[in-house]
Amino acid sequence: MRSIILKARLEWPLIALLITACASQIPPMIRKAPPDNPPLEEVRGNAADYLARQVRWGGKLIETENRENATWLTVLASSLSKDGEPNLSDDSGGRFIAIVPEFLDPTVYAADREVTVTGTLRRTETRKVGEFPYTYPVVEAQAWYLWPKETRVPYGYPYPGWYDPWYGPWYHDPWYPFGYPYWR
Repeated sequence: MRSIILKARLEWPLIALLITACASQIPPMIRKAPPDNPPLEEVRGNAADYLARQVRWGGKLIETENRENATWLTVLASSLSKDGEPNLSDDSGGRFIAIVPEFLDPTVYAADREVTVTGTLRRTETRKVGEFPYTYPVVEAQAWYLWPKETRVPYGYPYPGWYDPWYGPWYHDPWYPFGYPYWR
């Protein structure tokens, strides 16, 4: 009986540790979109109808601008997956500005990094993109998540995760110099 109690005392913390190890590091406000999340294209067309609404948008960072009390992130929007990660696509719904109420290092939040923002749509602001006047929806961020940099593995042999034991200078063809008998 005593060994059963001791075993149960050891199993439950192990189970709890395994469950928490599988937990996501993505904030819940980023993972779950607001129920009436409007697309950026609709908001840009008629921003007055969407003011003070909760939105979840994301995409690639264009610019990080630190101001006295906040950081302004200019983002090129893209569609989001169900957990809020920006999809890899050339298709964009436009640009938006996210106002984050704290200092974000521009070296970390650099151009071409992916970010997702959840917040309240406050207003629009017109800035120039080149010579073109562009209307940016401005989101007051309540939660934001900088996605990890994507690491790409070079394609082709030798790939460090795969090893072919039948290829290389140490492999001796038993049929050499006659070649493999194809009639078999």
